[in-house]
Amino acid sequence: MVRQIMISLATLMIISSCKAQNTDSNDIKKNKNMERTTERFDTSTYYMERQGHEYQFEHYLRGKVRQFGGDNGSNYIEYAKKEKDLFGTYKEYYNKTGTLKLVGKYYYNDFDCGIWKEYDEKGYLIDEYDQDAPYKNYPWEKVEKFVKEELKLDLFDKKVFIHRYVDEETKTPIWDIHHQVGLIVYSIEINANTGKIIKQEEGEIEK
Repeated sequence: MVRQIMISLATLMIISSCKAQNTDSNDIKKNKNMERTTERFDTSTYYMERQGHEYQFEHYLRGKVRQFGGDNGSNYIEYAKKEKDLFGTYKEYYNKTGTLKLVGKYYYNDFDCGIWKEYDEKGYLIDEYDQDAPYKNYPWEKVEKFVKEELKLDLFDKKVFIHRYVDEETKTPIWDIHHQVGLIVYSIEINANTGKIIKQEEGEIEK
């Protein structure tokens, strides 16, 4: 009887040990599969090279880079975009550790786009969100085609502005296009759910 009890206890201990090992193994596997960034802000170059409160330079891959922040405990910010690209990259770094906090794309004129990722101070991914999700029925590609082919406008023209937002009351995603010809400003709003123009206005700029 005593021998049977001892055998049972030994068996339970072996099973428990195996479960613990499996749990530890799963945790390690899970951690290895977690996305992690090791990217850090180059604070030494930044403080040595910056003029006033910002540092600007040309990078052969990223184009024109503008960095600022870090004063009074604020995070470091970086914008980078090639001259002939409509879209650039935004990055934000933690002030204390210099590790990457936030990264995503932006349209050079006025809106964030694509997949944005947020990391904790140890570099682990904690959030990921798609800025384009509300506009999937009428995405950027259709807006670009409309502006180029229908309006005959140059997207690099400084007098052409494209903005987008979700109406707070109706929850409708809206593309807002403005362009100026002489002293006249033309405004077009497109419902991103239907692709239909819902507003079209023009007004003269006050002298």
